[in-house]
Amino acid sequence: MPLKMVFLFLFIAGTTPFILQAQSYTSLADKIQLDATKTNAALVVKSLQRQTHYTFIYDPEYLEQCPLASVKFEGATLGKVLQYLDYNTPVDIELTNTNTIAVRKGKAERPAVRVNGKVTGKIVDGKNEPLPGVTIAVQGGQGVISNVDGTYELQLEPGKYNISFSYISFDSRIVTDVEVTSQGITPLNVVMKSSGSRLKEVTVTGNYKKSSVEGLYALQKNNAAVTDGISADLIARTPDKSVGDVLKRVTGLATLDNKYVVVRGLSERYNQAMLNGQVMPSTELNRKNFSFDIIPANIIENVTVVKTLTPDRSAEFGGGLIEVTTLDIPSRNFLNVSVGGSYNDKTTGKPFLTMPLEGKEYFAKASNHRKMLGEFNWKSRADMVTAFNANEAKGGGFNNNWGFSRFNAQPSQNYQVSGGYILPRQGRGQIGIIAAANYRNTLQTQDVRMGKAGFEAPKEKEYAALDGTLYGFTTNLGAMAGIGYRDDKNRISFQSLYQRTLDQQLLIGTAATSTYSSHTLGYFDQMSVTSLWQNQLRGEHTLGSHGIKLRWMGSAVKLDRQRPDNHVLIGDYIRADESDKNNYNIGSLYTLGVQGGALRSWVRALENNYTWDVSAQAPFKFNAGKVAIDNSFKLGYAGWSKDRLFYVFNTGNIIRSFDNYLPLRSYFTPDNGVITSLDKFGDNYQKTAALHAVYAMLDNKIGDKFRLVWGVRGEYYNLNNVNAVLDSTLSTINASRGNDNKLDYSDLKNLEPNFRLFPSANLTYSVTPSMNLRLAYATSIIRPDLRELSFFREYDFELGGLYTANLVRSTTIKHYDFRYEWYPGPGEIMSVSLFYKKMDYPMEIYREASNNVFRLQNNKLAKNYGVEVEIRKSLKFIPVPVIRDLTLYGNFTYLDAYVTPAIIKWNGLDPENPNKIKITEELLPEEKRPQSGASNYMVNAGLYYDTKPVSVSLVYNYVTNRMYRANEIYALSLFERPLESLDAQLAVKVLKNKGEVKLNISNLLNSFNMIYRNRYGDDNEIEEGKKTPSSKQMLYQRGEDEINYKTSPGRTVGLTVSYKF
Repeated sequence: MPLKMVFLFLFIAGTTPFILQAQSYTSLADKIQLDATKTNAALVVKSLQRQTHYTFIYDPEYLEQCPLASVKFEGATLGKVLQYLDYNTPVDIELTNTNTIAVRKGKAERPAVRVNGKVTGKIVDGKNEPLPGVTIAVQGGQGVISNVDGTYELQLEPGKYNISFSYISFDSRIVTDVEVTSQGITPLNVVMKSSGSRLKEVTVTGNYKKSSVEGLYALQKNNAAVTDGISADLIARTPDKSVGDVLKRVTGLATLDNKYVVVRGLSERYNQAMLNGQVMPSTELNRKNFSFDIIPANIIENVTVVKTLTPDRSAEFGGGLIEVTTLDIPSRNFLNVSVGGSYNDKTTGKPFLTMPLEGKEYFAKASNHRKMLGEFNWKSRADMVTAFNANEAKGGGFNNNWGFSRFNAQPSQNYQVSGGYILPRQGRGQIGIIAAANYRNTLQTQDVRMGKAGFEAPKEKEYAALDGTLYGFTTNLGAMAGIGYRDDKNRISFQSLYQRTLDQQLLIGTAATSTYSSHTLGYFDQMSVTSLWQNQLRGEHTLGSHGIKLRWMGSAVKLDRQRPDNHVLIGDYIRADESDKNNYNIGSLYTLGVQGGALRSWVRALENNYTWDVSAQAPFKFNAGKVAIDNSFKLGYAGWSKDRLFYVFNTGNIIRSFDNYLPLRSYFTPDNGVITSLDKFGDNYQKTAALHAVYAMLDNKIGDKFRLVWGVRGEYYNLNNVNAVLDSTLSTINASRGNDNKLDYSDLKNLEPNFRLFPSANLTYSVTPSMNLRLAYATSIIRPDLRELSFFREYDFELGGLYTANLVRSTTIKHYDFRYEWYPGPGEIMSVSLFYKKMDYPMEIYREASNNVFRLQNNKLAKNYGVEVEIRKSLKFIPVPVIRDLTLYGNFTYLDAYVTPAIIKWNGLDPENPNKIKITEELLPEEKRPQSGASNYMVNAGLYYDTKPVSVSLVYNYVTNRMYRANEIYALSLFERPLESLDAQLAVKVLKNKGEVKLNISNLLNSFNMIYRNRYGDDNEIEEGKKTPSSKQMLYQRGEDEINYKTSPGRTVGLTVSYKF
């Protein structure tokens, strides 16, 4: 025998006994039951000694110093338990003979290959209700109990497992081939089916691998209401920076300026925004809408749009309820950092103009030169008037800040960091902390043609008269932090979110127009600062052993929206230096109808909003013959209180010395004799309003096929008590009819009942486990915002004229919905929805004929008929490389709408009672069109390609023309042709999947946004309202229709690098 073979034989013979001896304990097959928390190795060994015939040799004092947070085994082998003890405590275990096991002091560090991974997820029933107390266990091994919110976390060694889920009165579930990687997280959400009254235990076995996209659709399928949504996983595939960008990807949704949302053909005022369960106040100064661009995309868990109503949701519901959920209690420790920048082909490296910058603007703070008498945070217009009068001799005490800052635009930049930490378990409870911060600064230059503010195009021309450039300087920053505790019976969390946005838009342009002169300068500085601070405390508890759940929430939001020192100037000009197109000398000025000369205005809306909700839910079951009926009854009380302060402070500015053209920068210096006048028509509104609601809801699961969710919500709200416009109207009527205060105003005062009931019902029929048919009915209301109940007049750049107060009444809506949905596989969906909405007294902003005066007013009636189609399908079933890694996505919405305008007069007299004021309505011809902001067609499409480590996405969005601003003379109404977007992303995982590089390209088509007025080929019958225009005539006709406003943002290329620690 060769010498080396002898050595090999001796080595094998000498080491084999030790190897076998060291490993032999793992084969011990005695069955063990263990369930202990806050324990140690000594107690575990003592339990093993009691359950087996083996003799254990160990040092009790040493093992007592080896803690174990939680140990749970059901029918596991002794070998597996000892192996768990060996891996998780600093001991060495040896089977010394057939009956003796030695547990000795060992190494404190676990082998690197044995670093555990986690399986995490949420367990719900067929109604999407979380199930607490579910036992989740590896077959024949360790296990955990789900928390009160249905979440769980199971730590396992790397490998593949079969995991069982068991709960009393529910069919058990076994999920096979669940793969766990070292230090990785395997998401696994499970829906458990009630066993009803069956005595025989049923176990369902199958594969189920969960991703965030799959979870969204699983929850959507079992939702009581019709919903659509988008998850964080899909958000990450787009170049979207804010929720406003994201929402246009959802079925039936369109966005205005990537901020305001149109759902199912209903404009932003008809759609409620909810952030972590709280209804958000309007962020706008003169609209009822929420600006979604204030919420960054990186802190979003998911966005769900609820399209049918249930009693436990606010009755202020029109097209949909947009529920935004931010990051919550983490399932693991993490720290993510990303840094990015972007290049715009119209902006970056090119000359950029803005109002004078001080550096604060990069931190989303207004420049000090915009203060009025050294102050931003004025509490009332009255205080401002007093201060102004005291400084009137000094020109009102205003800064001369009409000049420009000029520089070459730098690339836009963004930074994001988020982290989560889980404290060591205390018994069965778990505490998690999460925090995130974000920063974004964006410069955007756009070419503009504008016909607002008197710059309309002559009839023989297509383009609006003003030709200019819009310079946008925007900064967004914010942070959030939260802490939460959860166990199998309780969940309590506190979260604080702060976001601040500075949006500074400067439009400079020139025009030759008959309205003004052949050399007219338009200078429009529109700047706003918005801060949103939300603090929320919420809890969920399981009471007793019968499944009764108590949920509560208290939330406070402080919203501060300011427009400090906005400037508008229209005047004659000459260029002192023709080589510098932005070097203007100014002559005479033109008025905008607010106050003579150049306009400077300060506007503020400050709102403190408090929201609460408490509900109790109890399950109960019974049989109707052979049919098992699984029910739950929910009873709740909710409400809000709003304290809103609002003012408008307008001033006009002229100079005495205007014979010569003076440089813009020095035009308003004191040496030129500045005269500042105060517009006496302003607003100084401060009111506190409160709403109280009670609701009752029954959820009936009838057999395996039917589910009926129905109930009623009652809301009490004294709208008349905060309606300053109504008070002014009553005063005006009284003054016009003798001032004797003997008139009967009951019709006016009873327009808004204090208490209203809102019934709703949602019926779901499960054709198969993956296919549903849904029917829904609901009634709802859209009330005027507090802002719209104030008495005001201000210049509105978006409208291009004066926006004034007007008396309006609430809109009531009846909703009818049908939906077919099929979920052919995880993450896949095919659905078709039909809907009809009948609205009484819908509200729209109208322009007064040919005047630049706008007001909110009621129509008599609106009817919306719609179809929605959504498809998301993976091509994994095609066994062809590349193709099998593709996922196709698309949704389409069609809307057929009709509006019946009306002229409503509030000052009529009842013929039968001369002292009674009567409301009169004159109905106008029905118009075949959607309401403002809505379109007849909306299309979203996407193609996603995934193959490690590369992913590619291509997303497309198209919205056909939509009504932009209605006019009392329909032919003068304005329509919008939104930007047609095609965006792409290439993402590559690097550094062992811990890093990622994303290349984003936005607006690949180099599309533009345009507002236009149809000329209908000079068809007089259409202009006179005798004939309805065809669909083709309503679309933009190049060379024929008048362009009122056109912006071209250009293409943007962005690069983001992120790393997960």
